[in-house]
Amino acid sequence: MNGLFDDLDRLDLDAHARRWSAPEAVCADGSVSQWTAAAQQFAARLQQAPERLSGRQWQAVASGWSALLAAAERATGPQHNEWLLRDLWLRSWLSQKLGRRAEVPLLDPGAVLEGALDAMPMPPDAAAVLSGHWRELDRPHVLALRMIRRLLAPVRPLAHLLAEHPRWGEFEAWERIAGDLP
Repeated sequence: MNGLFDDLDRLDLDAHARRWSAPEAVCADGSVSQWTAAAQQFAARLQQAPERLSGRQWQAVASGWSALLAAAERATGPQHNEWLLRDLWLRSWLSQKLGRRAEVPLLDPGAVLEGALDAMPMPPDAAAVLSGHWRELDRPHVLALRMIRRLLAPVRPLAHLLAEHPRWGEFEAWERIAGDLP
């Protein structure tokens, strides 16, 4: 495991970006809790003062964050969209705080919308039919409906930034059934 998960709480943002962009991170193993801790520490450092980051730092952070999530998923599997949801929530928070910046991929609210829509476990019409009687469904269907609710949540606060996005209508279709989801 070569110490990738050691001293996570002592690393500053630049050190997190370097650690997770390093070649050895690509093939690291580790438990879900270790990867979760790494993602939490990285996100916490980023959220401390994102407005102070330079263009070079944003590039390093975006590369490190993406590499961390990809390595976590390779090592542990998708974990019921855990890594995707962490990414969507961080991007949503950053976009809310700093707005859209074309030169900073992490500050693209469109990526939050597209990521959420692309991960939907079923089409809206199927979800609408199932949500009407979700208490009678088997566990996998209930979990799929709950995942829809979880995927919609990081997009909602970005509505003012996404109203002109070409896929905004798809989100609105999901929102119409959101209140009936478990």
